Amino acid sequence: MSTAPIDVIQPHPTLAQKTVAFYTLGCKTNQLESATLAQQFTGEGWQVVPFDHSAQVYVINSCTVTQRSDNETQRVIRRAKLANPSAQIAVTGCYAQVAPEEVAAQPGVTHVVGNDLKGQLTKLVLANTVNLVEEEPVAPPHVWVQDIDKSRMVEGATQGGIDRTRASLKIQDGCDFQCTYCIIWEARGKSRSLPVADLLLSLQRLVDEGFTEVVLTGINIGQYQCPTTEANLATLLREMLALQGTFRLRLSSLDPYEVTPELIAVLKECARFGATEGSSICPHIHLSAQSGEDFVLKRMGRRHHAVDVARVCEELTQAVPNMAIGSDIIVGFPGETAERFEATAALLASIPMHYYHVFSYSKRKGTPAAGFPDQVPEREKKARANRLKAQSDAAWLAYRESFINYPLTMVVETDGRKGVTENYIHVALPEGSSAEAGRLLSVQINRVETMTTIVEAI
Repeated sequence: MSTAPIDVIQPHPTLAQKTVAFYTLGCKTNQLESATLAQQFTGEGWQVVPFDHSAQVYVINSCTVTQRSDNETQRVIRRAKLANPSAQIAVTGCYAQVAPEEVAAQPGVTHVVGNDLKGQLTKLVLANTVNLVEEEPVAPPHVWVQDIDKSRMVEGATQGGIDRTRASLKIQDGCDFQCTYCIIWEARGKSRSLPVADLLLSLQRLVDEGFTEVVLTGINIGQYQCPTTEANLATLLREMLALQGTFRLRLSSLDPYEVTPELIAVLKECARFGATEGSSICPHIHLSAQSGEDFVLKRMGRRHHAVDVARVCEELTQAVPNMAIGSDIIVGFPGETAERFEATAALLASIPMHYYHVFSYSKRKGTPAAGFPDQVPEREKKARANRLKAQSDAAWLAYRESFINYPLTMVVETDGRKGVTENYIHVALPEGSSAEAGRLLSVQINRVETMTTIVEAI
C-alpha cells in the first residue's frame, strides 16, 4: 500500500477556498489515476495542497485488496474530516466500487464515485459541491457507482507524470481471473485494453514532452489485447519501440503464466543496459508469483506452479543476463504450514529472484479465502514475513553489489541527485553533485550500503 506522489502547489491567499488534497492507496494504476485527477482539478483553477493541510475538497482513491485496506481508507476519511470539518470528501477507487453504501456511511463523506466513473470525478464533484465555507456538509452523500463496463475497451485516466521525470501509461484495466484472496476482479471488472493506435499517440506525446521513462501499468498487463486488432503485449511493445525519440519502457507487475516465449523474445531483443539513445525496455521484471509452494498456489486459485516460477526466472535470466527480477509474495495464507512456508523460502533462495515484496495474508470479506480453514495465527504470519524480508534484503544487497563499476543509466529525479536505474536500483549521486532532472545519465555504482546506493557520472 502506498501514497501516490502528487505535485503540490502552495495555494495563493486569494484562492484559499479552491484547494484540493489527494490521498492514494494501493496500486500504480490508482496512483496514475490520482495524478490525472489532480491535473483535471488544476485545469479548473484549483490548487493542490498536501493532504495534512486544510483543504476544501479531499479526494481519497481507495484500495480494497484486504480488509486492512478498507480500514485504512476509513482512517484517512477521519483524518480529512478532522483537518477541515466543512470540507467535501470524495472517495473513489475499489473500496468505493464494491461497498458504496459502507463508504457513504462514513462521517464526512460527501461523494462516492465508482471506478467506471472515476475519470468524471472532477466534473461530478465540482458540479455538486456545496458548503465550501464555514459550515459542515449536511446533505446526504452523492453516490455515483455503476456496474463495470463489460466491453473490452477501457476509458478514463491513461497517462500522467511520476515526479515530473518519469511517466505512467495505463494500457489495460480489470482482470479475468478470480484468485480466492482477491476481490479486484469485482472492483475493476473484466480485462479491458486500450487500442494500440491510442497508446502510440499517448506514448509519443509523453516522449515529446520530455519523459525518458514510461511505466506501462494496468491491473493485469499480461492480459493486454487490443480491442481492434487483438495485438498482445509483445506486439504492443514492438510497435511502441518503433516510435521516434529517446525513451525506455518499464513493465509493471506480470503474472508468471503470462511471461510467454514471445514476450521473452522481445525482452531479449530490446531490453538493454546503459542505453542513453533510442528506445529500449528496462531489464527489470516484477512477477506476481505470490507463493512458491504448489498446495498454497492451488488454494489461492493461481494458474501457475512453483516449477513455473523457477522456469520463468531462469528463462528471463538466460534471455537478458543480469536482469532484475522481483515478485510479490503472500505469507500466512490459510493452509500454509511451516513446511510449506519453508518450501517457498527455499525456492526463492534457489532461483534468480533479487527482491520480494512480502505481504502477510489478510482476510478480505467477500472472498473464498476468508472462510478457509487452517488460518495462520497473526504472530506466525509476522515471523514469516520478517524472515522473508530479511532474505529479500540480503538478495537485493548482493544484486546491487554485483553492479559495482558496471555502466548503468539513471533517470535523474527532480532533486537533481537521486534517480532510478534501468534495473530498478534507486541510486544517488554523491553529496554536492547534481544533474538535469529527467535526463538519462550514464553512471556506475561505486558504493553500496544497506539502504543507499551511490553512483558517479561516467
